[in-house]
Amino acid sequence: MTAPVSRLCRVAARPVIGVTLLASALALIDLGRRILATNDEARFPLLAQDMIGRGDWFFPRLNGVVYHAKPLLQAWLIALFSWPGGRVTQLTAVLPSALAGIATAVVIYALGEDMFGVDAGRFAALIAITTQGWFLHSRLPMPDMLLTLALTGSLGMFWRMTQRRPGRPWLGFYTLVAAGFWAKGAAGLIPLIAVLIHAVATRRDGRWRDLRLGRGLLVVAVLIAPWCIRELSGDTGALHTVVVDDNLGWYLPRSLTTALVYGPLRHVVGVMFPWVLLLPAVVWQSARALRGRGAEREAVSTLVLWSLVLLASVGISEQQRLRYYAPLVPPVSLLTGWWCARAAAERQTLAEVPRWIYGVAAGLLALATAATFVFRPAWARAAEVLVLGSAVEMAVMGAGLLIMVGVLTRGMHRQLTGWTFGIAWVGAAMWVGAWYHEDLSRRNMAYDYPRLHAEVARILPDTRVVATWGVNELPFSFYFDQPVASIATDADLDRVMAQNPGAGAVLTGAALAQLLDRARFQVLPLDRLNFDSIVLVTSSDVARAPAQP
Repeated sequence: MTAPVSRLCRVAARPVIGVTLLASALALIDLGRRILATNDEARFPLLAQDMIGRGDWFFPRLNGVVYHAKPLLQAWLIALFSWPGGRVTQLTAVLPSALAGIATAVVIYALGEDMFGVDAGRFAALIAITTQGWFLHSRLPMPDMLLTLALTGSLGMFWRMTQRRPGRPWLGFYTLVAAGFWAKGAAGLIPLIAVLIHAVATRRDGRWRDLRLGRGLLVVAVLIAPWCIRELSGDTGALHTVVVDDNLGWYLPRSLTTALVYGPLRHVVGVMFPWVLLLPAVVWQSARALRGRGAEREAVSTLVLWSLVLLASVGISEQQRLRYYAPLVPPVSLLTGWWCARAAAERQTLAEVPRWIYGVAAGLLALATAATFVFRPAWARAAEVLVLGSAVEMAVMGAGLLIMVGVLTRGMHRQLTGWTFGIAWVGAAMWVGAWYHEDLSRRNMAYDYPRLHAEVARILPDTRVVATWGVNELPFSFYFDQPVASIATDADLDRVMAQNPGAGAVLTGAALAQLLDRARFQVLPLDRLNFDSIVLVTSSDVARAPAQP
């Protein structure tokens, strides 16, 4: 037994194997336990379920309507993982994202090793998998982690392309750009902006020819053409809506608001926490490296360019969501891993960072924190969100953050070694794991759709819920296993109830107050959803079933 165990330990000690094992272990924590609480979270699982149920993998329907807004790669993958069991579950819905997260960590390691060496690659991958951005989005059934994988792969091909590596990295780059498009539409084309900027910057020395822009754009056009053909074969009006509104207009700013200032700042802090605490030193050292020469400067400049393009492309968006910033995790983690590896290799502290840098960073962090508390969902501030395990989880979070900050502070002032980084990484893993578990408990308690489904079945066993007013309809469709429409007026409710005799609708208290004549309906109180009171409204002639003991 000793020899096999010894061989296993030696294999696990290889950096890429170790990164894969650690990423897989972290990805398994609470995987599949998250209730699909919003329309965005339930959308692709419902599309996948429709593919399995009706067998139409190219024109799936969402609540009876053909879906056009985004390409279908995420839904196809969910359907493939769910097909053996015959239906989509909370676990199978997130397996593509979890595997994409693990693959992203491996690509980060490989790219870091290629750019800066083994230590930088290992540090970068370990940093990435203990950020809030990676930890959260590897557990969501949305295409953001799949997009992150495609963009990280295209970053690697872009680096190889600019370094004139053998093979055809340009073909890999443009193929991965097309894969990013299939993951999330126009957002997958962001790397083309970096290519164009690089082409302009290198036009004098002729290196722009290495980018193969003409051939590359043709490859992208050919690979995304099936999606365009699909849209044209259906409804040309829908194609216009998808291209102009969903994939372009959705992201362009319509007005200059304060959200364009605090939104990006808040979300960058969110996706990179807790390693964002090192960002001032990383930015300072990156600026110093950009004034130098050689391969290190080229690698740092590539990552800085990529990060700025992503930040600018997403930061100007009218719609600000934390998940839009998930692709920023790999390049920033690579820069942070480079900083850590450089500090460890020199066996001394790096150039002292001016105190004003920390002052500015502290002010920005305070601003981001204030914005988070002001604009966070109301249910997160409610006293009801406290759960029995929160005290323990908060203690683990606090201990993890103290360990990380204390060890890294000592390393920055004295010497940052591999052991120092390892201890700091354990602290970061403690923090992010406890944070997610605590957030998951609160969220599942607030959005307990499975319990709500059981409650409706107990109250009125033969009643189908066909509409919602004031709450998201797609989670109801997923957990109630039937189409549920969203309504917004008294007339909508009359129409839906007339079309579905004996059916019911779930309304919030505010929606119930808008009913002009409650006598037409039977109103049955349900529990709470997102800490709002909700009721089940049925036709007045539907008898209430006796409560089960």
